[in-house]
Amino acid sequence: MLIQIIHEDRDREMHKCESKREGDWIVFTCPICLEYESRLNFKTKERISRPVNDPSIFHNGTFVPPGLDVEGSKPN
Repeated sequence: MLIQIIHEDRDREMHKCESKREGDWIVFTCPICLEYESRLNFKTKERISRPVNDPSIFHNGTFVPPGLDVEGSKPN
């Protein structure tokens, strides 16, 4: 299971998020915008996001479960 949040607007600032799993939730956080958090429940597909001070910044991130080798793989 590879989970990504991706925004493709080259004219806007983008921050790369860190991710971790908490139960059924994948949690994305930004090391720059400390208030940013986006949670995705991979079973129900529910998504909850905490807004940031600057909404013009896009946040991208990838979750790769421990032990899954994605070296050389391409997104679908």
